[in-house]
Amino acid sequence: MKSFYDSNADKAEKQLSVISNSMCYAKWAQVSLHLTNGRTHSCYHPPTHPIPLELLKEDPSILHNTPHKKEERKLMLAGERPAGCEYCWRIEDVGGRSDRIYRSGEPWAQNSVKEIQKVGAEDNIEPRYVEVNFNQACNFKCSYCSPHLSSTWEEEIKQHGSYKIHEGEHNNIFYLKRDGLMPLKVSNRDNPYVEAFWEWWPKLYKNLEVFRMTGGEPLMDHNTFKVLDYINENPNSDLELSITSNLCPPNQELLHKFVEKIKKIEEIHIWKDDEKFNPSSGNHWYVQPACKNVTVFVSLDSYGQHAEYIRHGMNFKQLQKNIEYILKETNQVNITFINTFNILSLPKFDKFLQYILKLREKYSREKQGIKKIPIIDPWYKHPDFILNPRQRIGFDIPLLRYPLWQCIQILPPKYHKYLEKSIKFMKENRSDEVKQDFRGFRDFEIDKAERNLQWMKEGANMKPSEKEIALKNLKLFFKQHDERRKTNFTQTFPELKELLED
Repeated sequence: MKSFYDSNADKAEKQLSVISNSMCYAKWAQVSLHLTNGRTHSCYHPPTHPIPLELLKEDPSILHNTPHKKEERKLMLAGERPAGCEYCWRIEDVGGRSDRIYRSGEPWAQNSVKEIQKVGAEDNIEPRYVEVNFNQACNFKCSYCSPHLSSTWEEEIKQHGSYKIHEGEHNNIFYLKRDGLMPLKVSNRDNPYVEAFWEWWPKLYKNLEVFRMTGGEPLMDHNTFKVLDYINENPNSDLELSITSNLCPPNQELLHKFVEKIKKIEEIHIWKDDEKFNPSSGNHWYVQPACKNVTVFVSLDSYGQHAEYIRHGMNFKQLQKNIEYILKETNQVNITFINTFNILSLPKFDKFLQYILKLREKYSREKQGIKKIPIIDPWYKHPDFILNPRQRIGFDIPLLRYPLWQCIQILPPKYHKYLEKSIKFMKENRSDEVKQDFRGFRDFEIDKAERNLQWMKEGANMKPSEKEIALKNLKLFFKQHDERRKTNFTQTFPELKELLED
């Protein structure tokens, strides 16, 4: 039986083919905003491009509706392929189904179809899926990250200089500035892109369905808490709220503050909304939390010491405690682990999956139970609000493609065994789709792991010279990494130590 995910994609594929063979609703309905440096893109596959500041003064929706993006929309409507969407075209050219189809099948995209048809390529549109990066401040310096996304990475480069790699440099601040990627040298409160966002926000918020805050580390930015307060004061029953966090903030008080804000959003309120309900009928209230649901995306690429090495600054045991704290303190917040799948994820991927399985067992359907929340209203007797069990533990394994020396495609075939072993484990612990007890691994999760393995094997088609340079850079990078950060690659990853040997 097909999953909803695949069924929605089937529906979207038929819709899109009527318009053109390159049409993608995400180009209209989705946006990722990098307010630190004034850049944007639709989904995360195309490269970012600058937001024209002079146009932004007239209309803050230019944060999304840039001339560059409108040109890409025009190409899609004409059946031509925008160059920036190469990731999807590569998949489709070998007979695969790309994210162009899957994203267009998502509910937020489907709910935008009529509006997309109305605005075409020239007019502006309010996206329903918005991801925003308010600030570069971060207390981690992950091995695959960059100074423009992490303030601690920037500090390291300023202290030690860029990393010397084969015929070049890595994370050179001069080149990042030249390409417009480094954050503006103004305070966060004086950033014109952040200012434009808050000007646009009330209008944007009305039909917003997915809102995700990233970073840097969002818990270190005051805008994150400003958003949470706004949602608590302005309920949106269609909104899926999420935040991507390392969940190890420099001050635990930030985590406690975040959880208290989320708990307020989760409280069941009696909301008055004359726009949604006809006041003359007397039915102008509704009972619910301030938004549809809340998800915390936790960045975790491996398990234990391996995870701490990849995400420098992490305390793995503290991370586990913080996850339990959120799950116990909140009613229905979802925890979804984002494993940016790379070479260093491989050796302990089985341990990562075992940890997922353990949490799913602990928060399975019968152990959550049904919760009844009494509704206090002096004027009307409401039935108890029912909180049904839900899957509170999720994970995703998006592939890392850059920097190439951490990409799994450069590894020899003998390393396939790590993924093959983990896929076998997932199949042995497959979820019962009929019971939906929230244990085990679902079919689409197993499919993703198998796709990662297939993509890894396609590394055999990589040019030998390209692979050779990537392996050289792997040695160069991690030797400098160990010297600067007092870490030890070969002790932490004995399974991979030959990669650093001459």
